[in-house]
Amino acid sequence: MVEPLLCGIVLGLVPITILGLFVSAYNQYRRQGGVFGG
Repeated sequence: MVEPLLCGIVLGLVPITILGLFVSAYNQYRRQGGVFGG
């Protein structure tokens, strides 16, 4: 009975983790002065 809960937690955390890594990388890239002209 633990597998559905664990699966739900993983499916919930994975998108948040990917989004967090993407935002962090974007902020670091923008801070260095990328092609976006920010």
